[in-house]
Amino acid sequence: MKQFLCVLLALTLLLVLAACAPKPYAPAGGTTGDAALDGQVLAVLQGVCASKNSLADNVRAVYDWVANEIQYRASTADTSNGFTEEVTAQLAGEVLAKRRGACDGEAALMAVLLRRMGCEAVIVEGQFLREDGSEWVDHAWVIACIDGKYCHLDPLYGRYYAEDAMESYCMATDAFLLSTHRWDAEQYPACK
Repeated sequence: MKQFLCVLLALTLLLVLAACAPKPYAPAGGTTGDAALDGQVLAVLQGVCASKNSLADNVRAVYDWVANEIQYRASTADTSNGFTEEVTAQLAGEVLAKRRGACDGEAALMAVLLRRMGCEAVIVEGQFLREDGSEWVDHAWVIACIDGKYCHLDPLYGRYYAEDAMESYCMATDAFLLSTHRWDAEQYPACK
């Protein structure tokens, strides 16, 4: 009888622990249709996001992951026809595989990750101002809808040009970004 009670107690304890264990992050958005890319995207999201966190906290975690894990490398990607779904998926896949890419690749990866999380995300084609103010340089980043509000996310600029203010380029407003970026505001949602 003691042995039976010990087994019953152990099983009960295991069930309680299983019920209390954190659930793996289950993103709410759609896939790209590329099974390999979708598997890698899910692995990244499950590695940095938590079901218990708010959407904004998980977005910050994804932004930090991209900013810290992806290194800059010049690219010759052909985006002359814009960031189609095909081009976006291709660039995101290349950046994930190599952990390197230019602004267009980082923006594509950020957009794919955010879309998988259930956020509307568009890639912005614009420019940024060099640190010395000498010239505007072609650039790409993301505008996404987080908790009903549109905002800019630019992990590459935050990492390389913002020094100690990297997080300022995560979920930024138009007003904030206008000092360093420019874009055709009529083509993209306003970020207030």
